Amino acid sequence: MLSLGLTALLLTLSPESQGTVAAPVPPQVDECVMETDDGDRFRVCFDPGNALLLGTGLQVRDGVALPTFQAGILLRTERTSRSKGMLWLNTHRILVTEATPGTARRGLTTTLYEGTFRRHLEEGFILIPTSRPLRVPFPFDVTLAVRAGHLERRVWEGPGLTVETGRAALLLDPVRSASGRLWLGFGPAASHSLRRMPDGTLEHEISPFSSGVLETGYETADGWWTVRASGMAGWINSLDGDRRFRARADTSIERILFALNDQPLWLQLYGSYAYQDVGLALRTEWTAGARLLVRSFSAL
Repeated sequence: MLSLGLTALLLTLSPESQGTVAAPVPPQVDECVMETDDGDRFRVCFDPGNALLLGTGLQVRDGVALPTFQAGILLRTERTSRSKGMLWLNTHRILVTEATPGTARRGLTTTLYEGTFRRHLEEGFILIPTSRPLRVPFPFDVTLAVRAGHLERRVWEGPGLTVETGRAALLLDPVRSASGRLWLGFGPAASHSLRRMPDGTLEHEISPFSSGVLETGYETADGWWTVRASGMAGWINSLDGDRRFRARADTSIERILFALNDQPLWLQLYGSYAYQDVGLALRTEWTAGARLLVRSFSAL
C-alpha cells in the first residue's frame, strides 16, 4: 500500500501529469486611450451621439446673417434582444433647441423628442404564411423614426407659431451596419401639424403616409468626423380639403478641432433648404451656417 501511495504521488508531481501550462492572456488594449511619456492617460475617441449639447455660431438665412445658439440632450443606446441575432440600435434627441436672438429675424425652434429605433438582424427574413410556410430573405434593417412636439416661432411674422405635433416614419436600411456608424434609411412618413395664425385661428394639416423620408450618415470609429443628410418630400392635406406639395433637405459635416480635458470641441458646417414649408406663410427658404459645438460627457 505504501509503494502504491508513493507511486501515485510521483505521478501527480511529474510534469507530464501537470499538463500544458496555459500561456498568460495579454491585457486588452484600449485604442481610445493613449498615454504620454510621463504616464498620463487621455482619451482620443468621442461619441457625437451621446452627450449634453451646447453650441453657438453664425448662419445666413435668405441673405441675412444671424447669430445662433443651440442646446439639447443626446442619448444613444444599444440592446441585444432575447431573439437570437437581433440587435436594437436606438438614438434619442431631447429638447434640442435653436435660438436666433436680435431684432431682424428673432426666432426659436425646439423639439421635445426625436428618436430612431433600428432593428438589426444577422439574417433578415419574411415569413409567408402559406400552407407550407416560406421563409424569404429580407435584405433590410427596419427603423422606426419618430418626432413629437416640434415648435417653430418666428417673431417677425407676428404672434403666431407652427407646431408639428407628431411624425412617424418606417424606414428600410439596405446598408445594415451592425456598428450603427453608417446608415441609410428611406420610407413613408405620416405627420400632423398645426399653425396658429396671428388672428388666433388654427389650421391643421395631415400627411397620411403621403410623404417620403430619407436619412443617411456616417461617423468614424473615433468620432472625429461626422457626415449627415436628410430629406423629406410629399403632399400634405388641410382639413378644408386643400392639398400642397412641400419638401425639405438638410446636410451637415462635423470635425473635432481639439479636446480640452477630454471635452471635445466640434466645428459644424451645415445647410438646409425648404420648399413651401417654413413659417406661417409656408415660405421657400435656404439656410447655411457654421457653429462650434461642445458635447460634454461624450467619451466612448
